[in-house]
Amino acid sequence: MRGMKASPLRPHRSSLVTETVKMMHQAIETGVWQDHLPGERTLCAQWQISRPTLRAALDVLRRDGLLEVVHGRRTRVLAPNPVHQPRSLTVGLLSPEPLHAMPPFVLLWVDELRSQLASAGHLLHVHVGRASFGRRNPAGALAALVEDTPAAVWVLYQTTDAIKRWFAGHHLPCMVVGSRVPGIEMPTVDRDYRAVCRHAVGLLAGRKHEHLALLIQQQQYGGDLESEAGFLEGLAVTRKRGVTGRVLRHDGTPSGLCRTLDEMLQRKPIPTTLLIARSSYALTALTHLLKSGVRIPQDIALLCRDDDTFLDSTVPRMARYVVSPSAFASRVFRVVMQLVKHGNVRLSDVRVMPAFAARESL
Repeated sequence: MRGMKASPLRPHRSSLVTETVKMMHQAIETGVWQDHLPGERTLCAQWQISRPTLRAALDVLRRDGLLEVVHGRRTRVLAPNPVHQPRSLTVGLLSPEPLHAMPPFVLLWVDELRSQLASAGHLLHVHVGRASFGRRNPAGALAALVEDTPAAVWVLYQTTDAIKRWFAGHHLPCMVVGSRVPGIEMPTVDRDYRAVCRHAVGLLAGRKHEHLALLIQQQQYGGDLESEAGFLEGLAVTRKRGVTGRVLRHDGTPSGLCRTLDEMLQRKPIPTTLLIARSSYALTALTHLLKSGVRIPQDIALLCRDDDTFLDSTVPRMARYVVSPSAFASRVFRVVMQLVKHGNVRLSDVRVMPAFAARESL
């Protein structure tokens, strides 16, 4: 059971059937499943096990009198409901990007959140990248998800507005990691992108950079919109000091970003500093500019809005704004526990202000 606490979502591989039985037994005892089990496909995806392994575990629990297994029907839980039921918590990563494509920072805070929830006696079920959640009307897929995973609270990351509206309309305890959608009342936790970009302009102006550019993706999330607003606010304040700036948009692909940079280099005045949204784009910008013969930071300095540890492995190292994944996860955890305690209540938005990390690219 010690191993299960460390990683509640994945059975140990040493004795897969035995560990799966233990995990399912605990889930039944703690009330995660009170009436019926989720479908086989759902369980196999959550725990990364095969159907033969799952069915062997189900057979053990059936013989123990905990389950009723009937072909063609949902597996029914026979054990009595416990008096005190720790509730299962779900983080919903329902974005077009699968988990393995998420930035390292996201993986780190999700893992830290899992650990904090486990310490409080809760499970974290992660549902990632299902194609059906990207539809304009994801109601059917969401209804099935909620039925299969009776979570006490839902945490939504990079989900569409349609998904957020569905959860709000069904009055489910829910929070968003990211920016608020107008007209949808649910608590949010996010980095303060507006303040970061406003601070960046003032910082660069103080270092005598006169021509600035914000490099950002065309298809923007709420945080990107906040970033652009903060950048323009910073320019308005520093304009009297001779600082100018513009927003450079790209399509999100490496080739598209490189085209945008090439066009930038052909247009005067060339920015003395690029403020770049997203760490992966910062890496592409750094390598392409170096390939084009641009010296960093002598010709163009680079500053990344976001943080990832690999940016300390570039040459030169990337200046950026950093947030501790553990501290960020703690903010999410506090909001989750408030929702567990009080239900779907009005909570204030939480904005985490990153710290500037000086490096050689600036």
